[in-house]
Amino acid sequence: MIKNKKIKLNLNLYSYGYSLNFLNLNIKKKNLSNLINKHKSLDLYGIELPVDTLFKSPNKFIKFYNSFSSSYKFYICFDNIYNLNYEYLEVLRKLNLKNIRVRMPQIGTTIYGGNKFLIKRYRSNLIEFKKILISYKKYFLKNKFFFCIENHQDLNSYDLLQIINELGSNFIAINWDIGNSVSCGEVPDDFFNSTKKFIKNIHIKDYDIYYNGKSIKLNRVALGQGYLKKNNILKFLNHNSSKSIELGAQISRKCYISNKNYWKYYNFNNSKKNRFIKFIIKNKSQTDNISDFERKYPIKIIQNNEFNDFVSSYNYIRGLL
Repeated sequence: MIKNKKIKLNLNLYSYGYSLNFLNLNIKKKNLSNLINKHKSLDLYGIELPVDTLFKSPNKFIKFYNSFSSSYKFYICFDNIYNLNYEYLEVLRKLNLKNIRVRMPQIGTTIYGGNKFLIKRYRSNLIEFKKILISYKKYFLKNKFFFCIENHQDLNSYDLLQIINELGSNFIAINWDIGNSVSCGEVPDDFFNSTKKFIKNIHIKDYDIYYNGKSIKLNRVALGQGYLKKNNILKFLNHNSSKSIELGAQISRKCYISNKNYWKYYNFNNSKKNRFIKFIIKNKSQTDNISDFERKYPIKIIQNNEFNDFVSSYNYIRGLL
């Protein structure tokens, strides 16, 4: 039974990783304001965006905020937690933007696909990450801020619960990316059931799963064109949290699940691991449906399709409700 037929959906600008040139390619990125205005016909409640990637200073963010805050609620992300500082926090406090999505930093090239064994100094990274979180605890508690840690294809539900239990649920919460659950060896239902009381923000993401018997490849698709279409996600949509539509990256994510070192970093019992493998086999695609960028389509086609995929995703979610 649907609890809330008018679920508030947010525009997640990570859906436009190519158009906004998050890939740091030699292309001209789309004008941010013009891109947002293209969505006026959609009933979107808010905008989720990485402030440290899109704006060179807090003042530039404030100017942008003032242009759109009458139409949208804002949800704040930091791509790099080292870019967070008290100057930015004071700006966010005054604007009453207090749930901040962060991810664990990595040394060197970011490793995706849940392949922790390939992450340089993974355990040291995790320790350093927790130290950074703790350094802001007093300020966060005083001003009622929350760090919302994303399962950014590195940390799974066990890792996030361990951080919360160690540091405290009074300033640490979870930003759950539905699609990213699969990259870390978890069925989305398992992740949700174990962490739902700590989730403050949800990224609604779908993937087309290609499994060759050795590794998994997660390909970008519009919502409802991947494994989500075979699974009931209404309980996720009805969860008491903010929600944004996020399309996957233009670069496919590979999970090397046949490598014995992959599973050494996950405290899964055999039944949960077997359930995951069954989920993959049930939901896998017969073809390797790579992205427009990987197909080397022209710039304008990739940019237009990013918008078309977002609109298709929006309509898919609204159609479920």
